[in-house]
Amino acid sequence: MARISDLIAADPDELFPGSPSKDTVHRIIGSSEFPPQQANVVSVAAVLAREARWDATDTIERVRTAWVKALLAEPPGKPLSELDPYALEVHQSITIAEDKNAPELPTYVARDHDRQVRERVDRTLSDQSVIITLVGESSTGKTRTLWEVIQHLPSNWRLWQALDSAPHGDLAAELEKIGPYTVVWLNEAQRFLLTADPAEGERVAAALRRIVHSPERHPVLILVTLWPKYWEQLTSEPADGHRDPHPHARHILNGSSVRVPVTFEAGDLDNLKEVAARDARIAQALEHAEQLQVTQYLAGVPALIQRYHTAPSLARAVIDAAIDIRRLGFGEHLPLELIEAAAYEYLTDLQFDHLPDDWLEDALAYAAKPQRGIRGPLTRIRPRHKGKTEKSVRYRLADPLDQLGRENQHRATPPPGLWDLLMHHASPTEALGIGRSAESHCFYRTAVDFYKKSADAGSSDAALEIADFFAIRDRVQEAVEWHEKAYSLGASNALKFAAQTLASREEADWESAKRYWMHAARDGDIFALSDCKNYMTEWEYDGDPDEWFQQALDEVGHHTSDESVLAWCEKNSPAHELGRLLITYGRPSEGLKVLEESARKGNFYSMYALVNERLASGGMESALEYLKELGRTNGVGAHLAPLALKRIMLRDQRGGECAAFLEEMIKNGNESASQEYSKLMRTLGQCSTAIDFLYAHSAGNPRVTCELAELLHQEHKDDEAIELLLPLAITGVSRAQFDMACLLEIKDRSKEALTWFKQSAENGKEGGASRAVTLQLRTNQTSEVLAWLRSINSIDTSRERIDCAARVLNSLGRHKEAEQLEGYGWEPDGTVSASWSISPSASKPPSS
Repeated sequence: MARISDLIAADPDELFPGSPSKDTVHRIIGSSEFPPQQANVVSVAAVLAREARWDATDTIERVRTAWVKALLAEPPGKPLSELDPYALEVHQSITIAEDKNAPELPTYVARDHDRQVRERVDRTLSDQSVIITLVGESSTGKTRTLWEVIQHLPSNWRLWQALDSAPHGDLAAELEKIGPYTVVWLNEAQRFLLTADPAEGERVAAALRRIVHSPERHPVLILVTLWPKYWEQLTSEPADGHRDPHPHARHILNGSSVRVPVTFEAGDLDNLKEVAARDARIAQALEHAEQLQVTQYLAGVPALIQRYHTAPSLARAVIDAAIDIRRLGFGEHLPLELIEAAAYEYLTDLQFDHLPDDWLEDALAYAAKPQRGIRGPLTRIRPRHKGKTEKSVRYRLADPLDQLGRENQHRATPPPGLWDLLMHHASPTEALGIGRSAESHCFYRTAVDFYKKSADAGSSDAALEIADFFAIRDRVQEAVEWHEKAYSLGASNALKFAAQTLASREEADWESAKRYWMHAARDGDIFALSDCKNYMTEWEYDGDPDEWFQQALDEVGHHTSDESVLAWCEKNSPAHELGRLLITYGRPSEGLKVLEESARKGNFYSMYALVNERLASGGMESALEYLKELGRTNGVGAHLAPLALKRIMLRDQRGGECAAFLEEMIKNGNESASQEYSKLMRTLGQCSTAIDFLYAHSAGNPRVTCELAELLHQEHKDDEAIELLLPLAITGVSRAQFDMACLLEIKDRSKEALTWFKQSAENGKEGGASRAVTLQLRTNQTSEVLAWLRSINSIDTSRERIDCAARVLNSLGRHKEAEQLEGYGWEPDGTVSASWSISPSASKPPSS
């Protein structure tokens, strides 16, 4: 650097118009900051060109041109000084009429999560790229937290907001343009990561990964907000054998979360009261907010919900239509023509016949009117760029009403006509999510129609949904056809699924099944052969599974190499299989690394593979130490560690030591440890000791409380257990509702038990519907059972509800109707579906 500076200073020639110091030369060559003096840049380039025997004149011309282009270029985003908090979706606050001179935003009250966020943001000052994800319910202050923290960034930073992109633009491509000193603002990031077409969201997540791992872009600050349920969807490890829809999103998000509590917690109260003394809005919120939900009150959510509940009938129909359209899986931008057509489904015949000509304008005016400084239930989406015209008028539903609709969805059955409207208006990617909603209502024909719309547009996930539906119902030929369709659309596991369907039926078609497994193996899925062997053993194959496996392995081995097998696994197979395969192929360090990363993210099988490897290489203590470390973390793996720990330590007859460690985990907030602790103490015959301990640590922890109630039941203290569960049951904890109903039934309090069984079923608890129906059939209460079963909306219990409804129909002597229901489900109007089938477009089966 010094020599370059000296060469420039020593040459009086006009070739070097600048006079940069050594430090300036260093910044020009080594920094990503834009150099302000063109002459200095030209001089450095010219002396380098001369020393390298290049054409200095040509170099100078090109550098001058590049410097001017860079000067005129507008990097993505806006300077921080030009930002508007409301444009970044910070909620409008309540206003106080008497406080006319109040600032735009209420005084900010910092909480514990603010400290965590600030510590992470400070890393960007050391040229690190950082991602922070605030996880919290609607209107808990996530966006305001991020607004506050970016105020501390240096003035040369910019902010790029995903919401400013065109509705159907290529968001991933825009992210590729992001440069250093940029805040990437992803408020309500499920809109960009949890898309109807998983591939679209994964492209965005992959682009974010590249930003974080590209040194030339450092520092970049990625700020994300998510509701907890979306965080769970994006970061959960898929179950063994299931498709992995969000690997890139899970990778970029894991380790980035900061929890934003729903309420102001005890440690925040003094600070909150101090701020309330000088800010009237905070004072009003502190006085009136329920359970210290101050940020929600400030955002006007109570007023918004009140406005919805008290809306005139026509406006209420419009808002209800929008709520159901969204909760059933339609995208964020709702076309006006869909809202209008759907609203008619929420009106009585008399209301419809007497509609005034301007009814829709009036209803929309009511729904869009702000109150207490926040948006109304519906907001018209307008083009952000001047001169851009709207292709169609679209509206967006307010987030709190969206969340309210989803919270109450298990009690709300959409009007039958809404499904046809959604079929007409939904895009193929939206159709996949709507199909899942239809399936959760047991509207199977409707669900499959939506899946087919998505599959016809190229979605392999939709084709697999149809195949799974037929396979579960033993409609084998249809299932195989759709598995073949999914394979043709790119689902690598579809052929293996087809083989499993053929092999597990009562009259297995082993020749076809083996052909599919062999095809999958030739594609690179080496696990297909062991899968086939396992099915042969389980389903009574007429032959020697070991002999077939060896022959198949030899045959496939001629077409594959170790490298191709590993390459396939890296792309398609679960991480635990890849890790074990790497170890088998003599690459233990790589295999262990894969397993450790997968286990940290919560993969149960990877964790056990690691435990077994530790047991084999380091013995019992090595395995236990790993599990204890895993149990101390905050990741998903922490909830899997207690079970493995208990099994290993009991095998070694170290129950007392295991109990002590599980107690430590419970104290540190590991909820899963409470279940294993309860089981262990029952095994050791120490229920009374466990009860005392769990009583001391059950406050505010529903899972610990439920385990405590189970121990009380074991000790014949059912009344005490019921009293303990009641507060949780009232607040909607489905397990507490179910467990309490079981205890009430034991005590012959059947009427109360039925109430809680039904509520647990409505909240998605498996077994709740079956127990409720059993009680109702026992007491001949069948008149409203079918309507109640149809009203529940939970995809996890859809099969259970159909089985329950068939039991009711059989009890009434309607056997043919029961059989028809089990095979074909309900129609949206509540009738049992007629027989139906649906075929994919033509696709060739795999060759032998």
